[in-house]
Amino acid sequence: MLPLEITGGRGVDIALEALGKPQTFSQCTQSVRDGGKAVMIGLAQAGAIGESISIVWFVERWVQVIGSYGGRARQDLPKLVKLAESGIFNLADAVTRKYGFEEAGKAFQDLNQGKIVSRAVVEIM
Repeated sequence: MLPLEITGGRGVDIALEALGKPQTFSQCTQSVRDGGKAVMIGLAQAGAIGESISIVWFVERWVQVIGSYGGRARQDLPKLVKLAESGIFNLADAVTRKYGFEEAGKAFQDLNQGKIVSRAVVEIM
């Protein structure tokens, strides 16, 4: 199914790309409505290039592509803690894999190989 077909051709206001892969970069940008935003949060391998997308696509549709490298810990972390305390955000569901401290190297290897889906945590205690 093409990205816009999911929304009946309307597109979404904001789409997030979290895998850092050329295919998902393309899917993300093609999923937004006119004037929408495609936010790239996935880290790609050095030198990775997104799949070809027509420049006209962005210009005619006023689509914005925005990069986001992490959050602002001092501002965002207290808000996340409050959401977790209220039960709105379940921290346990946000983590799909845990590694012990001695497995930190393996965690980075798995991340680079695309074996980590969603979030993984390296426990240091």
